[in-house]
Amino acid sequence: MVSLSLYQGEEEKALELIKAFWGAHNQVSQSDEEARRDLLAWTSPGNRFYFIIHGGRTVGFLHLGSRGADPDWLEDIFVLPDWQGRGIGSLAVGLAEAIVREYSPCIYVEAAARNEAAIRLYRKLGFDCLNTVTLRKDFERFSETKGNEKLFGLDFEIKDK
Repeated sequence: MVSLSLYQGEEEKALELIKAFWGAHNQVSQSDEEARRDLLAWTSPGNRFYFIIHGGRTVGFLHLGSRGADPDWLEDIFVLPDWQGRGIGSLAVGLAEAIVREYSPCIYVEAAARNEAAIRLYRKLGFDCLNTVTLRKDFERFSETKGNEKLFGLDFEIKDK
């Protein structure tokens, strides 16, 4: 059983999860103050921060954000590494969809082009409409090319950073 619990001031728990999120995704070690800035942003007007609960335990978080309307962007989702691979994240996304469906005709998500696992997961969960494409111009080579893709007959590099 997976559920979402809206943040109600449980700062210590949220800060630990946010620091774990950045450590797992970017190998960045955040201070409490840096994590607190994220938490303040992610709980500010136009945002909703939920704890992901499984079997009575907090195993991650989900952040919905607004880019001009009610929160309809799945901005961030994180399941603690020990709990990954059990379908918890997929169930949490489904719960977020049910929330957003109450006031919006769609839900949006972004994924880094290099994050093939996330893109495949979101596609499997029904995210099948390309909405926007973000392009980046590198001035110097700081990362390696992971792969190449075509969009509208144009070649693009997928980089590891």
